[in-house]
Order: sequence, then C-alpha cells, then structure tokens
Amino acid sequence: MREPITDTDREQVRRLHADGLSRNAIASKIERSSSTVSKIAKDLGLAFTGGARVAPATAARQEDLAALRRDLTARLYRRAAANLDRVESESYVRVELLPTGDTVDVVSDDPPAQDERHHSQAIGAYLTSAARLAEIDAGTSGHEVRSMLTDLAKGLRDAFADDDVEGAADGG
Repeated sequence: MREPITDTDREQVRRLHADGLSRNAIASKIERSSSTVSKIAKDLGLAFTGGARVAPATAARQEDLAALRRDLTARLYRRAAANLDRVESESYVRVELLPTGDTVDVVSDDPPAQDERHHSQAIGAYLTSAARLAEIDAGTSGHEVRSMLTDLAKGLRDAFADDDVEGAADGG
C-alpha cells in the first residue's frame, strides 16, 4: 500500500519546485514516485512545463538570435554597398568565357545594362532582407522601416534604369 501524502511532502515539493528542480529530481530527493510528485504539484497548482527553469535558456537563446540578426544585417548592408561600389567604380571589370574555355577580363567604363540590372536587383534584395531583420529587433511592425528601404531600393533601381536608357540613347 502507498504511503499517504503528508504536509511535509507538499512543502518539500513546493520548495523544490520553486528552486527549479524537475519532477523526477524532486521525486528522487523526497524519495517518492514521479506520479506522487505530479499529483502533489497538481493539487498545489504547480506545473512542470519549464517555467523558471526554461526562462533563462529561452532568454539566452533570444539574445543569441538577436546578435546573429545584427551580424547578418551588417553583412547584408556590406554586400549592398560592395555591389553599389562595383557599379559606380571608374572601371567595370567582368570575366568572359572564350570558346576555347579560357577566361578573359573585360574592362569598360560602365557595366553592361544586364550586369547593372543584376546588381540593382541584388542591392534591392540585400536592403529588403536587412530591413526585415532590423524590424524584428525593433519590435515594431516595420512598416516605416520597410517603406523607407523600399523607397531607397526603388530609387536605386530607377537610377540604374535611367542609366540604361541614357546608355541606349547614346549608343552605349
């Protein structure tokens, strides 16, 4: 026959639960079965769903993810800037594959329209991704941030498109 649950058992379960011990750890400490500890905890309104034990780990994980998002955001901005620098440089270098399988560097004053369009799309994607990551940490809906960066990306695309039209008009 099972031993009856005592007030001492209840007090020990309450205290050990408050200390953050698991159901099995409490059962081991007070030398009762896990089911008895569960019954006592239920009667006392205590839960073993993580609570105080899981909160510090969750907070640490959230901090790790926030740091990772900040790093990714910075990297995305660097990639956008690098693409923009390449397009705006004094000379544009691209590699072309010859029929023999060899490669040759082709240097021109401006990038070809197709390359410029690809860079523009990449810059827009980098800025959009960076904005989405930034809005997670800002804790806002991000409509204003997204709108500003979307406008910036649209402006860059329009600027590149204008350059393409000018290049086509003057034979370039």
